[in-house]
Amino acid sequence: MRDLDPGDLEDHGAPDIAVWMRSVSRRGFLAGLALTPVLFALAGCTTDEWAAFFAQIENRPVRRNINTMAANDPIVNTYRDAVAAMKGLPSTDPWNWTRQAEIHNDHCPHRNWLFLPWHREYLFQFERICRQVTGVTDFALPYWDWTTLASVPSVFWNSADALFDPTRTVGASDTLPAAPLSPASISSILAESNFDVFGSSPLPAATDQRTFVAEGPLENGPHDTVHAWIGGDMGNFMSPLDPVFWCHHNMIERLWVEWNITDKNPNTNDPAWMDRTFTDFVDDHRQPVTASVAIGLLYPLISYRFA
Repeated sequence: MRDLDPGDLEDHGAPDIAVWMRSVSRRGFLAGLALTPVLFALAGCTTDEWAAFFAQIENRPVRRNINTMAANDPIVNTYRDAVAAMKGLPSTDPWNWTRQAEIHNDHCPHRNWLFLPWHREYLFQFERICRQVTGVTDFALPYWDWTTLASVPSVFWNSADALFDPTRTVGASDTLPAAPLSPASISSILAESNFDVFGSSPLPAATDQRTFVAEGPLENGPHDTVHAWIGGDMGNFMSPLDPVFWCHHNMIERLWVEWNITDKNPNTNDPAWMDRTFTDFVDDHRQPVTASVAIGLLYPLISYRFA
């Protein structure tokens, strides 16, 4: 049997996940995920499929802190190999490095509440492409914890390396401004219990996903600070051309997971957010993806976890 992922809930004809998620209380959402076996039963999955799915959850890949990794760490090597492979693909290939950055340039939402779920989907599909181009099926994208390492990690500074970006306006020894990334600042951000503030501002269902509304403290603080400080490719919407982008955004993802799952803060259950779908990505078979915000909520519980 092939590996299952959250999209299989839709592929197997399971009841509308967004409707189900809204049917439970906002604070009861995480507890409600225990109903996943019921959904699989309703979808016609066998006992063996159910067991395989939950074995996959238990053993899902772990996203680790790149700060502590040596240049030859297996995770770094796989990431380097993936980036090199994508850079070597023809420009017509949807996995091509520049084509992947153009997804961000052309579609990424900022300054509204789609900022977090859209970038989650982007990282999720990118991670799966990395596995495909390297053959390392358990690869998990590392994150850069800039709260404990205020400079761009050393693995990104070898000028002969696929992880190097020559456009950066900072050097290996430069350090980020302390205030937006201090423990006190991050604690203050995580203490915000309203998703409409934490996750940036609400956007009506029919409004274009790239409409600027207002930034929340996570986007306005550490997210924007790191992009602007590094500069070069990281300072514009083609920022994914710099391999550090993916580790930076994975840290943003890690903080959302902490806020949502560890600290048990609820996301909004507004249909304008839950029912949003993104059609901007390709998967690990080069096929277009239609991804819902609702299904993306399952990713850190089913497909990966953080160390």
